[in-house]
Amino acid sequence: MDNRDIIFALDIGTRVVVGIVGIENNGKFQVLAVEQMEHESRAMFDGQVHDIDKVANVVEKIKRRLEDSLNIKLTEVCIAAAGRSLKTQFARAEKNIDEEHEITVEDINNLELEALEIAQNSIISQSGVTRYHTVGYTVSNYYLNSFPITNLKGHKGREIAVEILATFLPYDVVEGLYAAVKKAGLEVSYITLEPIAAINVAIPPEIRMLNIALVDIGAGTSDIAISKEGNIIAYSMVPYAGDEITESIATHFLTDFNTAEKIKKSTKKEIKFKDVLNIEHKITKEEVMEIIAPQVKVLAQKICEEIIKYNGKSPSAVFLVGGSSNLPNLPEEIASILNLPINRVSVRDIKSVEILDYKGKTLKGPESITPIGIAYSAMINKKKDFIKVSIDNKTIKIFNIKNPTVMDALVAINYDSKNLIVQNGEDLVIKLNGQKVVIKGEEGTPPKIYVNGSLANLKTHINDGDKITIVKGQKGQDATITAGELLKQQKGKLIFVNDSKVDKNYVIKNGDEIVIKEDLTSFVVTVNGKEVELKGKEEYLFVDVFNFIDLKLDNNKVPEMKLNGRRASYTDILKPGDNIEIEI
Repeated sequence: MDNRDIIFALDIGTRVVVGIVGIENNGKFQVLAVEQMEHESRAMFDGQVHDIDKVANVVEKIKRRLEDSLNIKLTEVCIAAAGRSLKTQFARAEKNIDEEHEITVEDINNLELEALEIAQNSIISQSGVTRYHTVGYTVSNYYLNSFPITNLKGHKGREIAVEILATFLPYDVVEGLYAAVKKAGLEVSYITLEPIAAINVAIPPEIRMLNIALVDIGAGTSDIAISKEGNIIAYSMVPYAGDEITESIATHFLTDFNTAEKIKKSTKKEIKFKDVLNIEHKITKEEVMEIIAPQVKVLAQKICEEIIKYNGKSPSAVFLVGGSSNLPNLPEEIASILNLPINRVSVRDIKSVEILDYKGKTLKGPESITPIGIAYSAMINKKKDFIKVSIDNKTIKIFNIKNPTVMDALVAINYDSKNLIVQNGEDLVIKLNGQKVVIKGEEGTPPKIYVNGSLANLKTHINDGDKITIVKGQKGQDATITAGELLKQQKGKLIFVNDSKVDKNYVIKNGDEIVIKEDLTSFVVTVNGKEVELKGKEEYLFVDVFNFIDLKLDNNKVPEMKLNGRRASYTDILKPGDNIEIEI
């Protein structure tokens, strides 16, 4: 047998480690040997390696047994990260845009990248863990001017938004698994996620396009994956599973945990056991079912609540795997809560796996789905577990669980999405003859992304060794205009800025209030409560007003004059709308 054809898969669980060796045979995975062993003490918690030496010791023992039984040398292994280690986060990104701008694919990609950054930062702030692999994300909704829309491309508006569900895997989880298998003398050739591995063998390809929930019910946790249109859109975990059922039996019958576990798993109609007081008991399977029924109902309720939380509604079907999925009446309870027909909630075991060629007895029941899935996933995905790419000459490592893109690489280095937005020059906002006017800044040049020298975008797929280069765009010039240029555009002759007349060289500023008059020789003022039109000059002094009013002056008395409520002199310059008071 050629060792290059051998597939060695390990399912490193919280309590049990399962090792499977097999080969591909006519499109099926043929199992050659199986070994499983429990951890001697708690070395794993919730799918994460806590004691590398203890986990490595179990892995090494399984490896040696498999090597001895097949007379081969095992150097590479396929593994999976536990679904309970995954973190799913909802995030929303919003952006104000120019109402005349037609929304492009680049605008949408940049918005999604910003949402992905928000999701990652939220996870980091909640958990305190600073490094994550991006597993994937799915768009829940797009919005245009606060209204839901199917596709933003080509539309115009003042605000765009996107809501996503993003999933991340802590670096520590992956590094812990790698360290344990390396210490056992193995090198990881392929890594996947347990929910993906389970889906690959538990759910037939023809129904993966449906909205499905896969629930892996183990001892300590129930791990949930929700798929839609062939992709997993969310992962979650309920910290309630088989152990809670076992504890209810132990409490009721006053037994130790191991005895209660045997009672729970027994398939006999009549079960005999001794309690902690060494008193012998004899009970029926029906009695056990009655005792655990309330806890089974609680488990079903918690699972369904989590499914609804991330799916928003009941899925089309629910598939149950894992050692505790065989709990009596669990499928019926889930079907009832989700309002599904009972045949839409199915417990999957290896008998339903058509791609499996196995004649042994070690692998059985729904608890064997995940280890078989890891091996089969490695068989059909002959690719590296991680890829290395460079971004602006900085080399990074990316989790290759799916087809990674430029966006995944940028998230891995915490790239600021604002650097990919076209930076237009600042607009000039003024009030012209009482109306708001916006003078646009110059359009900036967009940033460009290259992969191996070829023009690319955020959704471009990347491969091992690719070189990503980002060329920054140039910001456009800020809007600027002089009074003379504005007069020319408006075909006016006289310009006032903030109630003061200015010359043609005045540079208009943001927020200026501007009045443009077509006739330089005429404007209206108020004299002693009456409107008076001044004509014939480009500029008027206070003294000029006496030429336009019928007022007899006393040569022996200086009139009292006010301009806009203040004492005035004959040489004060007048402006349109001035209020003048003259008392003789």
